[in-house]
Amino acid sequence: MKMEILKQSENGKPLSTALLTLKDVVIARGDTRLLEQISLSFNTGEFTAIAGENGCGKSTLLTMLSGVEMPSAGTLTLGGKKISLLSANQLAKQRAVMAQSASTPFGFIADELLHLARYQYVESLEQKSRLIHGIAEQFDITHLLARNIQTLSGGERQRIFLAKSILQIIPGDQNESLEGKLLLLDEPTSALDLRHQKLVMQQLVALRAKGLCIICVSHDLNLISPYCDRLILLGEKQCLADGTPVQVLTTDMLSRCYHTQLNLIKNEQKQVFVTH
Repeated sequence: MKMEILKQSENGKPLSTALLTLKDVVIARGDTRLLEQISLSFNTGEFTAIAGENGCGKSTLLTMLSGVEMPSAGTLTLGGKKISLLSANQLAKQRAVMAQSASTPFGFIADELLHLARYQYVESLEQKSRLIHGIAEQFDITHLLARNIQTLSGGERQRIFLAKSILQIIPGDQNESLEGKLLLLDEPTSALDLRHQKLVMQQLVALRAKGLCIICVSHDLNLISPYCDRLILLGEKQCLADGTPVQVLTTDMLSRCYHTQLNLIKNEQKQVFVTH
C-alpha cells in the first residue's frame, strides 16, 4: 500500500516566507526521467536536509535548484522571480553552492581562494580581510589560510570551500540579516572528523537563525537530523516524505526509501537515530 507523503505544514511551526519554489518540476536526461512532478517551497530561516539512496536524484535536484540547469518541465522561482531570468551577478549575490567534490585545478593559497568569493562586492581590502578572518575563525581554518589548497587534507579543503560558499553571499556586516540568501550544500561534512562535523552543524544553525535558507544533501541522517528543521526523502522519482526528522524517520518510510530494514533509537530529547 502506498504510504502518504508527509507535508511540510505538519511540522507545527508557522511557515516563513517562501524563498525558493518549485512547481510541477520534472528533471530528465534524454528520455529518462530522474524526478517527476516535484512541488516544494523552501523558506527563509529554514535548514532543510535532503536524503535518499545513491542515484535517486539528490545532487541533480540541488544543481537544478542552483539555477545551473533548468528543469525539463515546471517552474522554479527564487525570491518570486523565475531563476532563469536572473543574471549571473544577481545569482552570485543571492545563492551559493558547495558541490560534492569541490576542488580547484590550481594551487591557490587558501586565503586567495576566499578572497575570490568576494569579487562581486565593492568593499575595502581591510573590510574584506576582516570578514574573511571572521568566517575562518568560525570554521577553524585560520591556521590554514597561508597553505596551498592542494596540500590540505580532504576535511581541511572541505571547510575551506564551505567558508568560500558562505563568504559569497553574506553581507559585509556579519550582524546583518541573511533573509533572501540561499546556501546549497552537497555532502559538506563527508570528509570531516567528529569535532568538525559538530562545529559545522552548529555554525549552519547559527546562520539559519539569521534568516539564511539552507538546503543540504546528506547521507548522514544521524548527524544532520538533530540540527535540521526539515527532512526530505527522495525515491521512486519523487518526494517520498517531507516533514520534521521525527515525522520522516519511521521504519516503514526508511524501508521504502532504502530498500532494507533499519531500526530506530530515540534519546531523551525524543530525537530519532537510525541503526542497522
